[in-house]
Amino acid sequence: MEIIRNRWYAAAWGQEVGRHMLSRSFFGEKTLLYRKENGEVAMLLDRCPHKGAPLSLGELKGDVVACPYHGLEFDCSGKCVRIPSQSAIPPTAKVKAFPCLERYGIVWFWPGDPAAADAALLFHFEHYGAPEWEVLQGPYTHFPASIENILDNLVDPAHTTFVHKKTIGGADASDVPLTVEQNGDTLVVGRWIEQSEPVPIMRKYGNFPGLIDRWQYYSVFLPNISLVDMGAVDAGTPRDESSRNGRYRTLSYAALTPETADTTHYFWFVLRCFALGDEQVSKDMRQAYIETFDEDRALLGAIQRNCDDMLGTPLRLVIDNASIRLRRALERMAGTEATAPRTNDVCNHP
Repeated sequence: MEIIRNRWYAAAWGQEVGRHMLSRSFFGEKTLLYRKENGEVAMLLDRCPHKGAPLSLGELKGDVVACPYHGLEFDCSGKCVRIPSQSAIPPTAKVKAFPCLERYGIVWFWPGDPAAADAALLFHFEHYGAPEWEVLQGPYTHFPASIENILDNLVDPAHTTFVHKKTIGGADASDVPLTVEQNGDTLVVGRWIEQSEPVPIMRKYGNFPGLIDRWQYYSVFLPNISLVDMGAVDAGTPRDESSRNGRYRTLSYAALTPETADTTHYFWFVLRCFALGDEQVSKDMRQAYIETFDEDRALLGAIQRNCDDMLGTPLRLVIDNASIRLRRALERMAGTEATAPRTNDVCNHP
């Protein structure tokens, strides 16, 4: 796993975090999240520095977490503020704290250098909250695959023909070449499939009278955000933004956070520009996307289990252009971060 920590990563949906302690692992470390009395989110390493007891098994007393083993109490900055058996508190009595912020319905945390945690660096999800777009939030999703293997999948429109036959896949796309563009840490892979039959999900919601020109553009904003821009227009009609937003278009965003070297937290939501306010459409589409991601989860989990058995150099095809670029960019980013100076890990939340 290429460890890139100086980024905002998704930790939980906002509704998952309340006046209780939520335990969740990231980058191989167990953490806990809870809401302070003022509604803000705090996040600590889920391990008491005394005997290693999980703090999440303890008690939340106001904004202070009490260890379940010997009652040591830690505030939301990670500082120990009380030891029941003694008055003197050693300077080493502290727990790692993580900067947090809440936006787009997601609680984000900064696992890297706390001094570098700038809210302005959070990724901007275009059209989120705009009146002409509706948000469809997915459930918390766990992938039994590494973030690298998932990112490979997210720059691979070619797989949709074969993996997602029931939802977004269409056989007429299999021979259409892909374009790949890279701008720094952003990769965009996509294609237009012209004069084609609507795929199942477009047939259901697009009300197209005949053939369509449809597009698939997969963008990855390394190291942890993806966007799938998918839609269609009547065949032969203009492809400007107004036309593309007129009949059927979805922007499917995902925020990925490594749990371990081979498992990943996956937070997704979809923006759509049609059937606004229709709860049944939202319900049906949510289920369709869940089924689509379950198809990915099943196959990527099988791929992850096979990774250790692969010998020699894997076969590379033309369609792997983007994933090869992606892996090289991750290596570069990880190398750059590894040489950067670090400050103290314990900090106050912004």
